[in-house]
Amino acid sequence: METQRFRYPRVRFRTSAGRDITFESGMARGGAGWRTGEVVSVRYRRDQPEVAELDSFTSLWGPTLLFELLAAVFVALGAGLWFGLIPV
Repeated sequence: METQRFRYPRVRFRTSAGRDITFESGMARGGAGWRTGEVVSVRYRRDQPEVAELDSFTSLWGPTLLFELLAAVFVALGAGLWFGLIPV
């Protein structure tokens, strides 16, 4: 059985000023997430095109939603302990 690998795509794009930029995305996807040559949308600042990221919901909101979920779990556990709903 093949193990699933996470891949960080390497993206090459040309800015509106004509500069060619290559970067590796900070968001990984498992399995066959991306294919070589696939066209993707990229977000970048005009003054710092090297600091770019894929323009997707997961890239933009994934880390925030993950931390919010973890915070909600800890708040629920703390409240449960505080109000005696979870025995110590």
